[in-house]
Amino acid sequence: MTVLLLAGILFTLILITKQRDIATVGIVRNITNKLKSRSLSTNYWQAGITLFVANAALFALAFVILFFLPYGAMVGLCLCIPLSLFTWMLFSEVWRGSWKDKVRMAFIGSTFFLFFLGWILWYYATLEPAYPGGDLFMVWIGVIIASIFTIGAMSVSMFVILRK
Repeated sequence: MTVLLLAGILFTLILITKQRDIATVGIVRNITNKLKSRSLSTNYWQAGITLFVANAALFALAFVILFFLPYGAMVGLCLCIPLSLFTWMLFSEVWRGSWKDKVRMAFIGSTFFLFFLGWILWYYATLEPAYPGGDLFMVWIGVIIASIFTIGAMSVSMFVILRK
């Protein structure tokens, strides 16, 4: 499991450093040229809400892969990383507005991760032990791991979107 985590981190770093090279690929260029003519490229509210929905859809896809495709979970979750980076890169490349509005758009889109982090903490705060005197230590470990992944995903998304 640790090897997969380290491989995912390494793969993410490689994709982030090659972001500009990936942006020049034909399919990315075609998609961004089609989207640049729409109001999505200048209206930070519309782009931010679309990014929020995209983040929620990516999370739902990872959830479905993890819990409903047990034999393909590792491969599927490893494929979710480049799909997420590709989506965030598209939003970064399509944006034609000011830098200040791009920061607003990225923050609005990344609030999904803040809502998810709030839900994780609320779930832990309201959790009752299964039996009297039950220990919730392992649940706390899960909360810590989920918080690290959530904050990490939010940070990577903000970095990819706001990178010049």
